Amino acid sequence: MTCENSASGERFQRLWILGFAGHRALPDPGAVALAVHEAVGDFRSRVKGELVGRASAAEGADLMFLEACAAEGIRYIVVLPFPLERFRGDFDSDEAWQRAKALIDGAAGVEIAPGHEEAPEAYHLAARGVLEVSDAMLFVWDGKEARGIGGTAETVHEARERGLPLRIIDSRNAEIRPFENPPKWPWVDPDFEPLPAAGGVRELFEALDARATAGAPKTRYLAAGVMSLNQIAVLIAGVLVACGIPEKSSAITKLAIVSIAALFPWLGRSKRLSRRWHDDRVRAELLRSLLASQTFAPPLRPFAADLFLTDGAFLRSAAWRTPRSVGKWEEDAKRYIHERIDGQSAYLAGKSAQAAKRLRWLNLVLKTASAGAVIFTAAATLEVWKETGAPGWVRTLADDLLAVILPAVVAWCVSTIALFEYKRRSSLYQKLVDRLKVHRAALTHAHSRVTAADVVSATERLLLTELWEWGESGGKRR
Repeated sequence: MTCENSASGERFQRLWILGFAGHRALPDPGAVALAVHEAVGDFRSRVKGELVGRASAAEGADLMFLEACAAEGIRYIVVLPFPLERFRGDFDSDEAWQRAKALIDGAAGVEIAPGHEEAPEAYHLAARGVLEVSDAMLFVWDGKEARGIGGTAETVHEARERGLPLRIIDSRNAEIRPFENPPKWPWVDPDFEPLPAAGGVRELFEALDARATAGAPKTRYLAAGVMSLNQIAVLIAGVLVACGIPEKSSAITKLAIVSIAALFPWLGRSKRLSRRWHDDRVRAELLRSLLASQTFAPPLRPFAADLFLTDGAFLRSAAWRTPRSVGKWEEDAKRYIHERIDGQSAYLAGKSAQAAKRLRWLNLVLKTASAGAVIFTAAATLEVWKETGAPGWVRTLADDLLAVILPAVVAWCVSTIALFEYKRRSSLYQKLVDRLKVHRAALTHAHSRVTAADVVSATERLLLTELWEWGESGGKRR
């Protein structure tokens, strides 16, 4: 259905979705059809990126919109309230049905509203299916209030409440009214500007993943460096004092080290390392999910997309350009098990074991340093070294060094565990692996595409929920 751009080095383009809703009965169909064609062409000239139409295929204005898209060379998605056989019964004439059938056959994709509802509820669901993923709406409306659910007036009011850019064609006289809530023209999405050049979705994923992998140490280790340098400043200052260096000199040394540490956050902000890395990692993981699961999902409704509303345009743009399988769903399910479930299980199990190992080491250091800090600080307070006749260097080591150094080591261990989330990852990732085993078994024993799609959807939500929790708390989420 969809295809990737073949020319490597192209900038990844934003997908703009123009939704439509309109009346069936029109006083002057010819004039309205011309107005719809003009409005579609005008909108196309105002956006930077690819424009896609999205509408139902009911008799009347819907068919005019789809025909306008076809005439302009704009690909479109049809959202039907019922399966095709049932939908046929809502047409008054065979001629209108043949027009609709030809347009449906020529669509880039066809979706059926969920729920198996009857009219008018089914039309309400179809209208929501158009509205919820559209960037702007075009209406053919007579301006009258809604006379029930699922009508054009209801959708107009909801689009206004959402603040969507919209344009209304008066169905009574074919007048094209000015835009409501218009963006700045030409309509450009600045979030797409930092994306690396890529000829297709897989190439974009590989570029984002590589950039995020290269940038990860720079962000996390900048924070670790700030923490460690401040601890080192305390340790060195204590050592200098204990060794007889004048207190002023030790203070100057400490100032120099903490000043260097203070530069680290500024360096990260000036290069926008954290923000870019965060966006790259979130988008790379969304594309990883998309490439594995898109064959089971509607083209503009990737699984778990509702978790990432601020990245919805990016995700829909990528989903639209992701090749969709035309083979047997059983083969798609096997590939998904191998590439996604087994791959993520192995990755998470490895990360869990790694985090557990580092957590054990840090806990050992933490407990040892904590006990030592209590012991040596108590000894210094009670001056037990004098009573035992210990040499001066022992008293210096115990009172002036270890009593200062060990609390700093404790603080460093606690901060490191929190920064790298070793405790959380060691348990959470293992739980995810256990849940993936259950999903793997369910997908292995699925006997239909619908069942397989349900399992894949649940798996993606499981894998992406942690990304959502992490993504919402860091970086840019507008």
